[in-house]
This record gives sequence, structure tokens and C-alpha cells, in this order.
Amino acid sequence: MNNLSTSTFAVLKKTKKPLKIQVLKLANPTKNQLLVKMKYSYICGTQLNEINGKKGFDPYLPHTLGHEASGEVLKVGKKVKNFKIGDKVILSWIKKKGKDDKSPFYIDKLGKKINSGHVSTFSEQALVSKSRVYKVPKKLPLDIAALFGCAIPTGFGMILKYLKNISKNNYVGVYGAGGVGLMTVIALRSLKIKNIYSVDKNKKNLNIVKKFGCKKIFQKNTNKDIKININKNLIKYNIEISGNEKMMELAYKNLSNDGLCILAGNIKKGNLIQLNPYDLIFGKKIVGFSGNDVSLENNLKLYYKLITKINISKLRKIFKVYKFKDINKAIKDFNSGKILRPLIKF
Repeated sequence: MNNLSTSTFAVLKKTKKPLKIQVLKLANPTKNQLLVKMKYSYICGTQLNEINGKKGFDPYLPHTLGHEASGEVLKVGKKVKNFKIGDKVILSWIKKKGKDDKSPFYIDKLGKKINSGHVSTFSEQALVSKSRVYKVPKKLPLDIAALFGCAIPTGFGMILKYLKNISKNNYVGVYGAGGVGLMTVIALRSLKIKNIYSVDKNKKNLNIVKKFGCKKIFQKNTNKDIKININKNLIKYNIEISGNEKMMELAYKNLSNDGLCILAGNIKKGNLIQLNPYDLIFGKKIVGFSGNDVSLENNLKLYYKLITKINISKLRKIFKVYKFKDINKAIKDFNSGKILRPLIKF
């Protein structure tokens, strides 16, 4: 690695341990990479699962983290044509068309290698593949732009793929009222779907999604109310994004006989859920969804149009902001359920 510069990173050294704040050496971008200065990065549930060891054995330790951010381009590789220094950009784990070079890596003060993926965002600067970089739409605040890296394309993408032509009279359930759950509710409301209900164990998060358009909310331990207050035959779609096995089973159970359950939450690797096979026989359906099932590159303008239908100022106020040096405090608060989705400001 020639022409080394340095940047501060939050590194996962061991699972179930706080991240280590380290100054690492980094090279210039390769031909298909950009060097990006972070402005904002969210922490999502997938990152918590990785930190908490719920994704199974991690062969890449120690490594960088983060995949949902906004920033500014500092340098561009020789084959990067659509970006220039100074551009405001979105960083995402969702890959668009384009060739990747080998994943970048960094060097600590002892000369040891710190692994990284094609995108990482828990750092002041990072090398990112051009296939994970998108331009920020004009007039979009950078803190909201960062949501386009994960929460928005996941929440909006599910609706675009499966519920675009839903009858306005049907009920849609959103199981999980975190960041993606909120974006799912916003997407549904942008399509003028009014009959939305949400289930979560966190009362504070439920109250937030209610402010953004949920007609009914239910805490997890009061799920009997769902059967009493909503005609099950009207529930044609349930979307599960909590990453909890019991919630997945509940989302599938509380459907009409011809309903569709969409699973997008990440449970601990190796864990299983139980379903009644007769429900499948008699017409219920279940599918999985990943954020990259729908192209972010092709739909970013549509997502921007949908998100600007709501009060952006109202949305900005619900995310607690932490300084980068306090990232472990943000992770702790997120783990405990104190906050909906932490936002790191650099």
C-alpha cells in the first residue's frame, strides 16, 4: 500500500464486544473505487446481529462495519466516470451494475490487516466500490439521504414488488416498528393505503409509526387484540421485519386464507420457525425479501418522490443523533430498545 493516508474507524475485533476506535492507514482508491468522507451513517439491525454474533461464525474478524450512509467524494478511481470530487453521495450495501475490484482493506499501527467489504461507513473516511455509491437527489438532507442506503430501499422495495396494486380496503400488517418498519408504513401511506396496523414489543416505536400513518398498533404481548379488532379475512398482506421468530409465526398466522406473508427480518443463524402446513395447502403464501430484490439504481428517483410526500422535518426529528466517538453508546441504546434507529454524525 503506497501513498498511505489515515482515517479513524470503528472496528469489530470480537463479537459481543464494543467496537474499537482505531486510526487506520488506507491507500488511494483503485480504478473502480472512491474515497468518501462520511457525513451521516445509520446503524441497522443487521449490524447489531453482526456485532452480537447472531450471524454465526465470522471469518473476517477484525473488520470494519456499516452500510447505510451519506458522504462526500474525496477521490475517484481511474474508471469511475459518473462521480467527481465534491459530489454528495449515498452509500449502500445494495449493489448496482458495475465491476468491483477486490475488497479494500486497512492497516493498523502494528501493521496488521483490517478487513472490509465493498462498502463500510463506521469511519470518518472509507474506500467504497463504485457499485455501492449513488448520487444524492437535490434538496434532500444528507441525514435522510443516508436512509436510502438500507431502510428506504428495503421498506419501499417490498411495497413496490408485492403491494403496488393492493386494494385500498384491505389491511396490511407491519410486524416490527423499527427503521425499516417505519419506512414500510411511509411507503404504504404514500400509495394511499389507509388500513395499516403494526405489531411490536416497543411501545415508543409503535407510537412513532402511528404518527406516520398506522391505523392500529398492538404491542407484542397483546396480539389477541388483533383478532378481535380486525377482520382476519381483510388482512391480505403481512410484512415481517422484526427479526424475531415468534413475530414471524404471528405474521403468518394472522392472515386471510389467501393472504401473503413477506419475511424480511433477520433471525439468528440456525434458528427456525414453525408454520401450519395446512395453511399453505389451503392457500396462504409466504415469501422472503431482500433489499436488493428491487433495483435501487432504477428506483431511487421514485423512492425520493415517495419520501418527499411526507413531512421531512418531522421525520428528521425522530432519529437520535450521536457523535462518532459515541458509537458504542449508540449501539448500546439501540440494543436496549431505547431508540428507533441511531444516527451517527461525523
